[in-house]
Amino acid sequence: MTTESPTTTARAWSPILALPEFVELRRRRRAVTTALGLIAIVMFAGFLVGFAYFPEFLGDNTAFGIPLSLWVVFSQFAGTWVLVYAYFRLSRTYIQPAADAAVLAIAQRDQEHAS
Repeated sequence: MTTESPTTTARAWSPILALPEFVELRRRRRAVTTALGLIAIVMFAGFLVGFAYFPEFLGDNTAFGIPLSLWVVFSQFAGTWVLVYAYFRLSRTYIQPAADAAVLAIAQRDQEHAS
């Protein structure tokens, strides 16, 4: 069994990390996770602010006969699932094409080096 040193492994990955397709894949993944992460933080911050500073307002007022506090709690639950759906959808439609292109570029690079 051969073991590679960390520097050997880093040298093997460096050309792959520099491929334009791989750079694009990393950019797309970062854009999706950053955007959805910020939305999750804003949702949670709104939840905390609502219950910390407006408890009477949320408890005393109703919409369709249901206290606003329950609507806020439900919005956190539903919002989480909307974010999960958005992540899966964007993974399939926005990130996966870039991943496929990166895999193809890496395979082509390996074929060129094998020849």
